[in-house]
Amino acid sequence: MYDQPGGPGQESLAPARSGLIPPALRRDLADLNAQYLELGLAPGLEADPRFGWCAGARCCLLAADADTRATMAAVPFALFGLTLGPEGPPGVVGRVADEWAACAPAGWHARFDSFAHQSVFLARRLLDAAPMALQLVFGLPEHAQRWLLECRLVQLADLAGNPHVIRPRWRLHARFWQVLAVAARRGTPDALQLAHCIGMCLLDAADEDVAPAPPRGRPRR
Repeated sequence: MYDQPGGPGQESLAPARSGLIPPALRRDLADLNAQYLELGLAPGLEADPRFGWCAGARCCLLAADADTRATMAAVPFALFGLTLGPEGPPGVVGRVADEWAACAPAGWHARFDSFAHQSVFLARRLLDAAPMALQLVFGLPEHAQRWLLECRLVQLADLAGNPHVIRPRWRLHARFWQVLAVAARRGTPDALQLAHCIGMCLLDAADEDVAPAPPRGRPRR
């Protein structure tokens, strides 16, 4: 069952019951997904590995209007990945990220840094409040979850400042993005639920161009 608060965006067609994810965390996840799409579609970011969508996926996202992207962001999983664990993301010298996004609009780096910090701390909040949902939302392996549980806040803050901590998901799965965009434009509960089911089927899939076929029939509720 889907609620209809009335306004467009990530809250308008989000499931009224979010399963393992508490409503407040589900709302924050949708906000972070929307931020990620907006940041990644900024001019000059085509070669940035923190986004790295294939041409088909990027074109699909660029063609979607703001309301469609906001509804796409309301999926019950992150549209981006986190690199967490004992070894952490690769070390960097200086601000390598500045080279990746040298042509990004003014203020983009500050917004990305804020997004990265929010994302890492959301993962920690999920671990504390809904540990069973963490694998669904971010696809973190068990060793990364154990590390996150033991991690001190200062370590999380340092990690969030590493540009390698954020990575794309389904960067080559153009078909998934197209299905999600079409479902968001239609705005019907069944279309959105089907797109969400396809995304969850892809959570552990290899990052290839071909996505699995949609399940036959209506998804079970």
